[in-house]
Amino acid sequence: MLTSDGPFRDTFRAGRVARPIFLLLAFVSWTSWTSAAEPLIVEQQSRTFKISVDGTERGTLTMSLARRNDGTETMRGEAELLFNFVVYKYRYSSVGTETWKDGRLIRLANEADYNGDKYVVQAAATSQALEYEVNGESQRTAADVWVTSYWCEPAPDKIGRKLNLFDSDKGRQRTGTLQRIGAEKLIVATLPVTATHYRIRGDVDVDLWYDDEGRLVRQTSLESGHRTLLELTKIRR
Repeated sequence: MLTSDGPFRDTFRAGRVARPIFLLLAFVSWTSWTSAAEPLIVEQQSRTFKISVDGTERGTLTMSLARRNDGTETMRGEAELLFNFVVYKYRYSSVGTETWKDGRLIRLANEADYNGDKYVVQAAATSQALEYEVNGESQRTAADVWVTSYWCEPAPDKIGRKLNLFDSDKGRQRTGTLQRIGAEKLIVATLPVTATHYRIRGDVDVDLWYDDEGRLVRQTSLESGHRTLLELTKIRR
């Protein structure tokens, strides 16, 4: 702490000169170690989507994306929907983080609330599988799962294949075959964009569009008989 006597007063007292120098060297060493231990963020952005169900706007989704210099990518998603019917209200919320490296999910944590029914999902990759828990119950699935947040454009080797899908909200395993439809013109956040259209059919019914950064800009899906639409409204860098 600095005092009114000045920061260097004790430095020149006999027998006390070594302590400030030692603390300075220790501080430099510690900051260097922490900087090396924590990979640096080299790219960061957030994307906000509006969510409509059967043509009515019901909520929002925000994806916070970060890429680090060790090759890992993270996506933190926060979604909330409200269905305000005449006789009752139905609320849904979900908050979670995915960490990927070299096209593989390595960690996931998610909490979802379906109008009071709560799900806590934790997952971590092993050499042969994805080990995960849903409300404390341990399970496993294939190592090459694709999470149904769909935030990142699929790798070319997934096209035409039957994919292992993982629903991070409830920890459910799904499958679906991926098709690449091709480039299409869209209006995204009032601007014209050329996006690549993909389709997945099987246990899920989903169409996806990605921009030239390989990031999601639009999604349509059929959820329990209801048509759901995600539309990008804002990008913040």
